[in-house]
Amino acid sequence: EVIAALINVTRDEEFLFRLKACEVLGNLGKKAATNDVISALINAMCDENYDVRRNACEALGNLGEQAATNEVSAALINARRDEDYHDR
Repeated sequence: EVIAALINVTRDEEFLFRLKACEVLGNLGKKAATNDVISALINAMCDENYDVRRNACEALGNLGEQAATNEVSAALINARRDEDYHDR
């Protein structure tokens, strides 16, 4: 399945692949709003690369109400504490 493949790519060694996987998952919107996708995007919010973290946050926002969980809220609050200026 495409979504399962994209979830795997969110953990790829190459940051550009991780970046695009988050972007595509977000573009799929509510169709991609599964627990596995949400979990993968939360994990991507801790990525070493700023752009991956940003795309993961944006993707979660595009998933709709299904992504409005306590876990996502906590991850977004933690993202606001990120030392990287660009994340704020």
